[in-house]
Amino acid sequence: MSARERLVLDVGLFVALLVASNPAWTGLAVHEWLSIAVITPLLVHLVLNWDWAVKVAARFSRTLLATSRLNLVVDVILFVATVAVMLSGLIVSQTIAAFLGVSGATSAVWYALHSVSADTVIVLLAVHLGLHWRWIARVLGLLDTQRTASGQFPATATTRVPIAGARVLAVQPVRMPAEHSRQRSQ
Repeated sequence: MSARERLVLDVGLFVALLVASNPAWTGLAVHEWLSIAVITPLLVHLVLNWDWAVKVAARFSRTLLATSRLNLVVDVILFVATVAVMLSGLIVSQTIAAFLGVSGATSAVWYALHSVSADTVIVLLAVHLGLHWRWIARVLGLLDTQRTASGQFPATATTRVPIAGARVLAVQPVRMPAEHSRQRSQ
């Protein structure tokens, strides 16, 4: 699956989860059925990113960057919260339970778990999106990823902005030679 196809899947999943997050927007029946419908794309997302998660987990305590560690921790908590919101949602379900010929639980504990885990999922989805902004920008062609022959990014990189072909310069820090630093301090 190409990066663009993965991004389309991820954006569709994100939008569906946001819409499903508030039953007042859609009504209870659409909320419950849409929540069931996102299970398949969510599993596809997990399968597509499983290798990354395994590699990061294996290197977690060694040479792994802090951002990758944070990303993995957010992803694990997001997974647990997503499972909690889906299971508690099935337990308190009214529409799907009625469709299956059973009655949903009426305990306030299950409703509270469903509400807290749903809020947690939305917050963590925003953090997850923020942690992946560079990948999204690269896939959309908004970030120039050209490297120099040495494999490093240039001191001044160009970032594409999708507004009438405008270009903005993103200035990155440049290391000064040691002799220049000494001259400035004298």
